[in-house]
Amino acid sequence: MYAKKGINWERSRALPHDGVIALINPNDNNIFKLGTISIRKFREKGAWLCNKQGPVIGVSFQRIEDIQSSIDEVLHNIEVASKANLNSISCKESNIDDNVWMTVESSFLSYDLVEVSSSFFSYKPILSALQDMCSIPLARELVFLDATGGRPSYIPPRIKINEMYFDLDDWSNEEVMESASLDKSQVEALHHTFMSRVALIQGPPGTGKTFIGSLISKIIRDNTDECIMCICYTNHALDQFLENLHDQGERKIVRVGGRCKSDKIKCYNLKELSRQKTEFSAEARKRKKSVIEKLKECDAEIKRLTEQLSQPISWQKPRGGISSVLEIENPIVYYHIMSLDSLIDGFEIVGKKNKRIDSESLFQHWAKGGRCPDYVMPYIEVEDANSTAEILGFWSIDKDERRCLVERWRKTLFEDTYQSLHEEISAFEALCSERDSINRERDLQILRDAKVIGATTCGAAKYRDILFENGPSVVIVEEAGEVLEPHIVTALCEANAYTEGTKHLILIGDHLQLRPKVESFKLSAASRMGYNFDYSMFERLIKSEFPSAMLQVQHRMRPYISDFIRSQTYPSLIDHPSTHDFQDVKGVEKNVVFLDHDNPEQGGDADSIETKTKANAYEAQMCIEIVRYLLLQGYKHEQITVLTPYVGQVLKIIQVLKASMHDVNAYISELDQEVIQSDLLEGDDANFVLEANEPKSIRCSSIDNFQGEESDIVVMSLVRSNKRGTIGFLKEAQRVNVLLSRAKIGLYMVGNRKTLCQSPAGGHIWNPILNKLERDGCVLKGFPVVCQLHPTDGAIHIPRPEEFKKCCPNGGCTRPCNSRLSCGHSCPMACHPTDKEHRNTHRFCVEHCRRIPSECPFNHPCTKLCNEKCGKCETTVQSITLLCGHILENPKCHEVRNDEAITERSKRCPERIIHTFKGCGHTCRTTCGNTQTEHPICPGKCDVAMDCGHLCVNKCAACKKHACNKKCERLLLCGHSCNNVCHGETPCPPCSHACENTCVHSKCTKKCSKQCTSCTHDCEWECEHQGRCSLVCGAPCLRLPCNKRCNKLLLCGHQCPSVCGEICPTKDYCQICCTNEKLDHIVDMIEFVPYKDCNIDRDPILILPCGHFYTMTTLDGVFDMSQAYVISDEEYTGIKTITRNDNIKPKCCPDCRTVVHSVARYGRLLSFLRLQFLERKHIMEIGRSLKACAYKLSKVTSKDRKNFIRIEETLLKILKAMKEGPTQKVFEACGGNEQVHVPCPPSKSVIQALQLLGQTYASLIEKVADKYYQQSLSVFKEAISICDDTSSYRLGAEARISLVKVQIAWIGPEEHLVNLLDEVLTRSVYISFEEIIEEAMKLKEHIKAGNNIKNVIEAMHVHDGYNYGGSWTDHWYECPNGHPYFIGNCGGAMQTAKCMDCGEEIGGGNHHLLPTNKQSDIIRKVLDRS
Repeated sequence: MYAKKGINWERSRALPHDGVIALINPNDNNIFKLGTISIRKFREKGAWLCNKQGPVIGVSFQRIEDIQSSIDEVLHNIEVASKANLNSISCKESNIDDNVWMTVESSFLSYDLVEVSSSFFSYKPILSALQDMCSIPLARELVFLDATGGRPSYIPPRIKINEMYFDLDDWSNEEVMESASLDKSQVEALHHTFMSRVALIQGPPGTGKTFIGSLISKIIRDNTDECIMCICYTNHALDQFLENLHDQGERKIVRVGGRCKSDKIKCYNLKELSRQKTEFSAEARKRKKSVIEKLKECDAEIKRLTEQLSQPISWQKPRGGISSVLEIENPIVYYHIMSLDSLIDGFEIVGKKNKRIDSESLFQHWAKGGRCPDYVMPYIEVEDANSTAEILGFWSIDKDERRCLVERWRKTLFEDTYQSLHEEISAFEALCSERDSINRERDLQILRDAKVIGATTCGAAKYRDILFENGPSVVIVEEAGEVLEPHIVTALCEANAYTEGTKHLILIGDHLQLRPKVESFKLSAASRMGYNFDYSMFERLIKSEFPSAMLQVQHRMRPYISDFIRSQTYPSLIDHPSTHDFQDVKGVEKNVVFLDHDNPEQGGDADSIETKTKANAYEAQMCIEIVRYLLLQGYKHEQITVLTPYVGQVLKIIQVLKASMHDVNAYISELDQEVIQSDLLEGDDANFVLEANEPKSIRCSSIDNFQGEESDIVVMSLVRSNKRGTIGFLKEAQRVNVLLSRAKIGLYMVGNRKTLCQSPAGGHIWNPILNKLERDGCVLKGFPVVCQLHPTDGAIHIPRPEEFKKCCPNGGCTRPCNSRLSCGHSCPMACHPTDKEHRNTHRFCVEHCRRIPSECPFNHPCTKLCNEKCGKCETTVQSITLLCGHILENPKCHEVRNDEAITERSKRCPERIIHTFKGCGHTCRTTCGNTQTEHPICPGKCDVAMDCGHLCVNKCAACKKHACNKKCERLLLCGHSCNNVCHGETPCPPCSHACENTCVHSKCTKKCSKQCTSCTHDCEWECEHQGRCSLVCGAPCLRLPCNKRCNKLLLCGHQCPSVCGEICPTKDYCQICCTNEKLDHIVDMIEFVPYKDCNIDRDPILILPCGHFYTMTTLDGVFDMSQAYVISDEEYTGIKTITRNDNIKPKCCPDCRTVVHSVARYGRLLSFLRLQFLERKHIMEIGRSLKACAYKLSKVTSKDRKNFIRIEETLLKILKAMKEGPTQKVFEACGGNEQVHVPCPPSKSVIQALQLLGQTYASLIEKVADKYYQQSLSVFKEAISICDDTSSYRLGAEARISLVKVQIAWIGPEEHLVNLLDEVLTRSVYISFEEIIEEAMKLKEHIKAGNNIKNVIEAMHVHDGYNYGGSWTDHWYECPNGHPYFIGNCGGAMQTAKCMDCGEEIGGGNHHLLPTNKQSDIIRKVLDRS
């Protein structure tokens, strides 16, 4: 239905919430199931297979069969999608092949979704209310048309009107008219109302139906205590009705429903009053909490059951699978499939890859449509004839029928689950209803206190349950002729045990205006199909000659306009005298005009799925130009309304208004908005507003949604213009009645007279109207404009929209205004009827200004236009010399008008000079004016040398914090430069370059900062003079370098120019064959000898990995070979032990600074440096691991023993890894060659690891002398020993303190522990950390204090023999700061005192200790040891 439309789903009314849809089988177009829309997510796209831009639609079904089938279908589609590896079952994904998608799509179960009703949500409350009704209130009148019921029971015989009482049985119209200032028809309507249980008041247009309804409500409130419910069809009418009551002093008002636009009534909205009311009662809160908990439980159960249903079905799963169903339904087939689970003749049946074939695989083979396997056939034939036929029949079922069978078996398997799901859904709905009823408890209390309740027809039905608990006895229906009968019936309250029901029904309306709206045209009376669903109760009763009253005096229209409806519909209609005093419309020849044209209509094709509404572009443009013209006559925006019978034309008018009048908005009603937005396509913008109080807003409306409203001037677009005489809506007398009765002083219609008069269906309505207009000269081919200022010129008829600007550009005529403005010039505008005093017109004067600027001493004339402010004098004067001595060329007058101005201008002298700034010392070019200011601004760069060595790049004047944007480029230990942005004194982050650990065998692929290993292949360095190196590639070589030239030949046939033992280079390095560029390359860095002049026989070259090459002598010096070898007479005679130096950097190319990693001649030195660097990376990695362990140890709680054990395991691995560094691995690869020196692990890392391990053991101790206690002491002592051996005083102090703490915690403050602390204090001269010394001092004092307390307690025990009941520890406590104190007698606190050590409060009362005090742990430990 909406598959091909470019719909704006956010605005569109298509597929609304609670709309009714049908799922249609695309094969036979039969309705499969009906449902309502419960979810509509327009922002989530791709929800339909045929339309990726469609919204996500959630559909709810009522029947359990529909729910069950929907779940089955969704599960089937999910299964199909999963088999095709799709992420979604909604629409084709971009990475899916079209052919694959077509195959998958054909396997989906899908339906066509058709919108049955988009407005069901508005009728649903009415239909539900009708279902709940048992009887019809006031049936005597409404059903049996018996009007003899008499006066309503609650109405007293005498009623008060305007402080005077009148007897209803002795009623005098004249007395009431005189007292209440009412006309005769209004008085008769009042009497009829109070004398009838069902009162009908017919009110033609403009006769004051709302006024009489408000007056009746006020009289009822003044004379009774009855609650009144006022019902209107639209929110606008309801607001207007309640506003009238409010103005009359009524305050006990409650408005039910949203969309209130009245500022007066908003505060009486039920939701607003409910928010202001106090919270629920205690009982209601308890009930609501219980319901919400049950809802959560119910929701969880629904999810559980749904997940249960989504389980894949197999032969034996779930719940026994298909086998459990077949065992009962078809035992022969069941045993046939199950037979594969047992050995056949002692053998198993297997398939591909020797996979066993069992009952599960055989059933899946059958379910996929496979034929009976050959290996099964022999075992079928041994069965009896009936069984064989049954089994063969089972295998002969076609694929689609097999799928249906599996689905049926699945439903049987989950039958109880489906039933449980339905019960849970029903329970969920019941709980939701109960929750809503609890939420309405406050609403009910508010309604009980109300005396006037206002609601729309839908709102009354929606809140019927709480409205009628209060039982409003009087129901007043405004615009009753526009309300469907079921809406009124459901608004009536039935009598019950709590209320008497509706006692009085008052219907105020006009059945000769628009009828109620029905969704289907076939149901309307205009279709003449006999349904007549759009007959209102009001019309039915009137046409049944039920007694009624009619208002006859209209106060709205000028008599000429009211003549139309008087002659057509209301012959007894009387014009109020005030209507004869209405002024004529300004600027128009006639007050009523029919502008005749023959421009055709557009839109509304029968085949169009976009819209069947009509539009007329010419009329839209003409109406907007008429509106513009009327605004130029001085009318306010709110005095003008544009009406049309079609919402398509409303949209067209809004679009034209937006395009031609940029400063004017279009104001439309909510009802029109809903229809217009449903017709807006993607990208359309109607630019309308919904608030009537928006500035400069013109009301644009359809006729149907303007009933009950009025406007001073109405501009009407009739739209229909065709040769067929088809006029659609305009053939209905009720609609014509409305459109002709909305204007007060002016009515201007734009339409095709011929189309209207020749209409077979509506000609009889329009001919009398147009004939009258034609007789009076009001049917014209052009709009008759008359200049207000020159009326004698006569009228000009304007037939085309574009001619308005030519004939009346400013609302008058084309004559120039020529009025003298306040500036003395003539008005430049054409004749304009507004702003006759030219208070605003001066801004259009474009003459040259003749004023003299106020501050000009030379009387220069102003150089601007008259409509501009003069401001400063801009006249150019002769050049002058500024105070600084520079000449200012062609200055403006205001710049040099006096000495003060010259002084100011001198401070802004633009001359560029060189100036030295005192504040910063910079010398740079700047303006002269800048140097004359109190604080000159330096335009140069800051250029302050920062700590990083770079210069600050900020502007000098703006520099608050020095900044550097250059790269760091510091040389790292690995030989690479830091490529991060300069970071000052902060250490460089780990190197991000690729690792340079490369040899002839392999290459490390990690980052340079990551830990790696050396090569353990045999070293390839070999020559005929010195032999082969006996170590591995990664070890420092043991053989001596060879100084002879290589005797091998290159590919070019010439001798290799390199050193013996090196890998021969390519022919590009041949001294004979190479390029001139290489020949000119300097290879001797000492004597600067080029390659072409070098004697390579005596001093061969070496080619570095980067491609640069130098002589052997040069590179030997660069690499400082004397570190690694003994040199005698320029020959290498022995090997030296290379001294470790952490500051030695990697060797680099003298030219490009690339790290040299694989030159065999320098293998000993390069391998040593490489191992040294790898050892450093190894230690850094260990340091990071130790840091991580320390962090974990600080976060683990004492109860988490598992994590302590994990940390212990990690630390033991770290200690082991310290001993297995890169050099150790090379040493082992060399067979333990002593020439490979393995460095010891750094003591700092070992000590840190031991300390962390000791702390871990200490945390695992459960009692004294357990294994962790002993291990902790042992580890700390080992750490202390290493610290003493390596003079690590600080780490040694920390280890001793840790050892003391462990022993104090478990054996108490023993005397011998003081010795350990004394050692810390003795070495304090080497320790710069005061906190360590301070901690040692505190521990020492703690040990001494513990021993003193022990002695005191023992002395007390021995000498005084205290024993006051309880153990000794029961008498000792601690103050908040940990100082111990003693309580005698029973040991219970009976009074408070002050601590002698710190002054804190101690003790307590009534044997209860103060919360800040506690039993003494110190004393307990001391006594436990003693």
